[in-house]
Amino acid sequence: MLEKLKNPFRFLPLRQAICWGIVAMILTAVYCWQVGLRVTSITQVNYAGGALWKATLQQIAVWLLFSAVLYVAAVVVSRSKVHFWSVAGYNLFARIPFDVMLLMFAFPMVRSVVGLAMDGNVARIMEYANLLSIIGVVSLLVSVWYFYWSYKAFSESTNIRNGKGVVAFIVSYLVAYVASGYLLIYI
Repeated sequence: MLEKLKNPFRFLPLRQAICWGIVAMILTAVYCWQVGLRVTSITQVNYAGGALWKATLQQIAVWLLFSAVLYVAAVVVSRSKVHFWSVAGYNLFARIPFDVMLLMFAFPMVRSVVGLAMDGNVARIMEYANLLSIIGVVSLLVSVWYFYWSYKAFSESTNIRNGKGVVAFIVSYLVAYVASGYLLIYI
């Protein structure tokens, strides 16, 4: 059981990964629309909100952009044949921890404290130092989970492992992170 949680991509058929990922993406788009969150990059959100179609388009854009960059890196680095839908499907499933992390914004107290932090209201933020610490620890742990799963998804779908795989993944993430910031300005 623990092995399946650590690396579900070894045990999860691609079709199931895509189905679960699509369900998570749809639920996340509806959630972001309802809560008023706007995706601003692969791993960032803010309170700009927007229409449901925009929230859905943002989810699709970050997923496809990161998948495309990972695919290009895999084609350049890998000696074996790489299939785009393997990379994209497992990458979609690997986003689930990030989607789960967004659930903390359902709590009004978290929303208000994070809003204060975004506004830079240092005096008011210090009143909620304990809550901010909890938010930070939860965000860090879930982010590590997300990056770990994303790397595992990449390595399983491309057969690129160890140092070469880690470097290709990190470079791909950085490229997609910067590109998504520019792309999402227009969505």
